[in-house]
Parts: sequence; C-alpha cells; structure tokens
Amino acid sequence: MTSRSDPLINLQLQQVNTPQSLVYDAFLREDEETVINLCEDFEEQRLRILTIHDDTVLQAATYAKKPSLVLRLLQDLSDRHLDKLTRQNLAGNTILHETAISNNAIEVARKELEKAPGLLCMRNNLGETALFRTAPYGKQDMYDFLVKKISGYDEANQKVFLRRRDKTTFLHMAILYFG
Repeated sequence: MTSRSDPLINLQLQQVNTPQSLVYDAFLREDEETVINLCEDFEEQRLRILTIHDDTVLQAATYAKKPSLVLRLLQDLSDRHLDKLTRQNLAGNTILHETAISNNAIEVARKELEKAPGLLCMRNNLGETALFRTAPYGKQDMYDFLVKKISGYDEANQKVFLRRRDKTTFLHMAILYFG
C-alpha cells in the first residue's frame, strides 16, 4: 500500500493543480468565464498547450464543440499571438482542422480564416487539409463554406485541397465512410 510520503503520489498530487489542469477542469465544468480568465495568466494566452497531444486551449474548445467559447477566445486573442494560430498538434491538425468536423462552427471557421488565412492550405500528418477532413465526417455545411474559400483557385490548385499526399481523394474518403 502506498502512503502520502510515496514520491509518486506526491508528484501526482502536485500535478493536480497545474495551470493546464485548472483550465481542463473548467472545460469539464463548462465554465467558460474561468477558462477565459485562466488563459489571461498564460504567456501564450489561448494558444497554451493544454493536452498531452499538444492541443491548445483553442483546439480543445473547438473539439469540445463550444463555438461560443472559441469565438470569445479568438476575439480576445492578442495580435502578437496571431502567428501561433497555425500551431499543429501531434496529429498535425490545426484549429481549422478541428473546426472542419463540425457543421455548427461556420462562424468559427470564418473568424479563424480572417485571423490566419494560411490555415486553409495547411495539411495534417496524413496530408489532409481542413476541407478534406469534412468528407469522412459528412459535414456538408462546412464543406460548402470551405469550397467557397477555394473557388477562386484554378482547377489544379483546387485539387490540392481534395487529395491527400498518398493520393487518396476526397471522393474516395466519402465512399469509404458512407458506402
């Protein structure tokens, strides 16, 4: 049996109240005000790494399907941190990759692209753009929104968004997932 004098237990107890764990706990309680307030204490603000997968606070709010929180976090983001909006997690996903798998986040995607237009072209570790990720998730509204963003590109450049590096196409993924 272990006791409180056990170094492993003490280490675990010390980690319970790390700044990241407090933010994560606020997420679990759906306490948006606390999340925002805690982010003010971070040098990176809303772009602080929060998870073991290198997800930022913004990415975590996105995949937690909290569009109102994401919009507030984006709105208050300092201009000096805009370059960090293109940060990728361990899977290579950006905040736009996470947003692309939700039909309820069109306004979030619009705001992300206003602040960091380069997100549209970024690929994850599988070679997928955010537009490509809409296929396996069946997110038609998000697909329509992102297709409009590339509509001014010539056909050759549009194909880049619809094909992974391994040559798997957008249509192939849709067929695999929806038969």
